[in-house]
Amino acid sequence: MQANYPIGKEAELFVSLPNGRVKCTACARLCEIPEGKSGLCGVRGVVNNRLQLFVYGRVIAGHVDPIEKKPVTHYRPGTEIFSISTTGCNWLCHPKGAKILMANGTERNVEEITPGDSLWSYEIEDNSFKIVPSIVTHTGTRIAEIYEVRYGSRGEGYFYATQEHPVLTQSGWRQLNQLRKGDLVLKVWYQNTAEWKAKRYDSIKNSSFSCGICGYKIVGFSAWNAHRGKCYTKGLKWTASHMATIKERMLNNNPMKDPAIAKKVSETSKSRFLTDPNHPWHRNIERLQVWLHRHPSESQRLLYKILEEIGAGYAPEYRIKVDQKVDGSKSYYIADAAIPESRLDIEVDGWWHYNSDQVAQSDSIRDKTLKLNGWDVLRISGSYLYNHPEEVKALVIERITPAIRKNKRAWLEVKSVRPIGRYEQVFSIECIPNHNYVADGILVHNCQYCQNYDISQRRKVEGVEMTPQDVVQTAASYGAHGIAYTYNEPSIFIEFAKDCGIEAHKKGLFNIFVSNGYDTVESVGLMDKFLDCITIDFKGSGKQEFVRRYIGIPSADPIFQTLKEIRDRTKIHIEITDLVVPKVGDDLDSARRLCKFVYDELGPDTPIHFLRFHPDYKMMEFDNTPIETLEKHHAIAKQEGLRFAYLGNVPGHRLEHTYCPECNSIAIERFGYNIGAWNLDVHNRCKNCGYPLPIFGKLHRSKRTRFQFIH
Repeated sequence: MQANYPIGKEAELFVSLPNGRVKCTACARLCEIPEGKSGLCGVRGVVNNRLQLFVYGRVIAGHVDPIEKKPVTHYRPGTEIFSISTTGCNWLCHPKGAKILMANGTERNVEEITPGDSLWSYEIEDNSFKIVPSIVTHTGTRIAEIYEVRYGSRGEGYFYATQEHPVLTQSGWRQLNQLRKGDLVLKVWYQNTAEWKAKRYDSIKNSSFSCGICGYKIVGFSAWNAHRGKCYTKGLKWTASHMATIKERMLNNNPMKDPAIAKKVSETSKSRFLTDPNHPWHRNIERLQVWLHRHPSESQRLLYKILEEIGAGYAPEYRIKVDQKVDGSKSYYIADAAIPESRLDIEVDGWWHYNSDQVAQSDSIRDKTLKLNGWDVLRISGSYLYNHPEEVKALVIERITPAIRKNKRAWLEVKSVRPIGRYEQVFSIECIPNHNYVADGILVHNCQYCQNYDISQRRKVEGVEMTPQDVVQTAASYGAHGIAYTYNEPSIFIEFAKDCGIEAHKKGLFNIFVSNGYDTVESVGLMDKFLDCITIDFKGSGKQEFVRRYIGIPSADPIFQTLKEIRDRTKIHIEITDLVVPKVGDDLDSARRLCKFVYDELGPDTPIHFLRFHPDYKMMEFDNTPIETLEKHHAIAKQEGLRFAYLGNVPGHRLEHTYCPECNSIAIERFGYNIGAWNLDVHNRCKNCGYPLPIFGKLHRSKRTRFQFIH
């Protein structure tokens, strides 16, 4: 290996955007990444306005496998492949059962969180710790090592998470594995129960008031205010001497010079203006409209559309006059959109808001000023509007219909941090706009925080240092016939895979992707330069409810589109797998839709594998997939006309074999990953009836070995 081989290399799949960001086109997430940040995968980021693949030349794991393990049954049967991967998709995660504090004060297990849910979050930049809701945009899952943190005076408190998860300390955000004994973490208790809130609302709504002038009994606070305003001034007459006194006071001791009084008067006038069409302020509407900006940005227009869809009474480019100021405050500010009734200012932030210190400082002064004057400020990235419109709707609704949110907080001392030696399924959350939430009572940050680290600190680029030539040489030295890019999603390191694949072809080796298929036209175009075979791994037959909840993508549509692109633009051999998860991912109608798609778009000879789910690997609350369920999926595939359907992870089952579509005899007999009998001639025709089976390559008999390294 070449010790001086550079780590990281400029990526090929990206587009520079007019807003200064770079759009990564390696996968269907299409992250728009600013300078010095990375995408969701964590290994593709922007340096000097160019997208870099940070893990180019770093291999985290290698393993010699039979090709049937992928599973691939119709391409080069019996061969050995060298499986490699890099780091990436490094979600920040909690184990199953971790309690997440929701925006309404209830708790929910982390594995039950879905995009669109509202979480309890904080504004911490100014140390105000104002409680605000954040909306979940992504969820994810992986297998990872679990760490335990003990805290409190005797270490009686504890929580579990992965080692890279950021936790708030009195010294700022710190990764969990960087916590030390004596550090202070923030513990949060929710103070008000749902029952308390309901009783409080009823008490305000049904409170009784008695007028001190006329003795009239009034129920309800709003009705009392209306009656009091009329009754206390009824029949009131002003004498000339009293009017002179008022005039003198207004000239020499004007109460409006007191900011607190002026604020109350302004609020009263504004409330009347919003309800009284005869209010004098309405005379200025036309003038104000001419004064306002005539051409809002496209992002603002999208915001207005979203606000209209939820029926929010908003004012575009609203002028907010300020009475109380801090150093640097202006006399007024223009809101991109405002909801005056809720005193909510909604700002759409573009590239400069995240990349200019001067703009960031101006924003900070603006926000402090408006909050001092009783306004709430909600900043939304333009990319959120385009990529997460439904979540933005939920975010605005939460802000204009605020619940009563109170809590108690305490800084508690960390007593110990240690790995517990257990690897299990963990779950991750991303939320906007504040990117923090409460897990098991401790304030933590989501994935967006890690993407805000400086590149050299944000991600550990781990693994054995290998050039593409090294990878191919290692594969050949262990007798492998091809290289599989697997374990994590290979699209995120596709440029490295391509260079390895081109070198592999020079040495007579073939290349396989084991992929989730969540790709782009651009990534498929790159695949065509080196890839020979791909197995696309569906889960739950691609049913929208399943992939949204358990995979964290809006739908499986990009996967279907990827398959069409591979069909039309390449000669890559395609096989399909479908992980059948009991209860939540075993819907037969969805399986039928998937099989019909494969038949219509890819052809009846495309192999499809229905894989049995094992709870010791993922989602521990579910049992093994019943064999009967898998057999029903197989029957649907045959009904839809697919000639080669298999069951996976059930060694010894008769549906592991390849059957001749013509005479139904066993053409290839299998047990797990092993081939027991090969009943095809040299041209891969059935020895019983002569039917040509669509098998690429002859049977290769080899001594299977196992090789693994972890750096």
